[in-house]
Formats: sequence, structure tokens, C-alpha cells
Amino acid sequence: MRPDLDGNAIMELLGLGPGPEVGRAWRFLKDLRLERGPLDRDDAEAALLRWWADQQG
Repeated sequence: MRPDLDGNAIMELLGLGPGPEVGRAWRFLKDLRLERGPLDRDDAEAALLRWWADQQG
């Protein structure tokens, strides 16, 4: 099962280049999809941004 956003979308949204942070974000979204089911793009992006803010703090 794939997350609702791919690596390119994750990098664009978070302003990242390829690297381990993208993999961690991808795994977060994959786990979220397994837990909550498919999300629309806006919900997936909002969840990712909240998760990323928590990772930075």
C-alpha cells in the first residue's frame, strides 16, 4: 500500500531534496493511510505539515 502523496509531492511540500527525511515522511503517510484509510490530497498535506512541524520542534 502506498501513501496518499509520493516522494516528489513530499519534497515539494516540505521544501526538501532527496534524503532520509523524505523517507521518514513517506513512512509517516503510509502508516497514516493504514490507520485511517485513504485521505484526499488536502487532508494528507495538512497531516504531513503537522507531522513535519512536530519533527522540527
